Amino acid sequence: MALHTRHIGLSLGADICWPICFEQILRRLDLAIPWQGDTLRFEVSRVTIEPFDLRQPVRYDLVIDRLTHWYYTSREWIKKAVVLNDTYVFNNPWSIQANEKHTTYCAMMRLGLRVPDTWMLPPKSYDQAADLQATLTRYARFFDLGEIGARLGYPLFMKPYDGGGWVGVSKIDDEAALRAAYE
Repeated sequence: MALHTRHIGLSLGADICWPICFEQILRRLDLAIPWQGDTLRFEVSRVTIEPFDLRQPVRYDLVIDRLTHWYYTSREWIKKAVVLNDTYVFNNPWSIQANEKHTTYCAMMRLGLRVPDTWMLPPKSYDQAADLQATLTRYARFFDLGEIGARLGYPLFMKPYDGGGWVGVSKIDDEAALRAAYE
């Protein structure tokens, strides 16, 4: 009967409590799972951010990713690990769009769950790109922000398209607050 150790990597940003809890739970469980006549054990460590060779092997069998939705270098490392090294990833980097609020709300509505009336507004400002001005000139339409607020009703909550943890969320009580938050 052989002993196999599966390595779990935690791809983290500013997380503090969650990884400590996960690491301690795994240590306390001290898992030894019989599997096909062998025994599986588990080790966990934190994924570091450093230069990497595309051909470099990956030491992880599984990566739990809490970073690559905003940190591109780690996202590229994880995609390489999936494609070349058969690493399994929770929060797969190709699913990032599916994790955005808008897509999640659409999926919930499709499943028949109750979702408050939700509107997506174009951003007030953009990162500069070569084709940005031509695109906006041709296709961006003016809209009445106050009218949208009136249709939704107050109070309402305004959230950024991406991100989480209540960062950038504003409670809006009237049109003036809506305009101030959007500006």
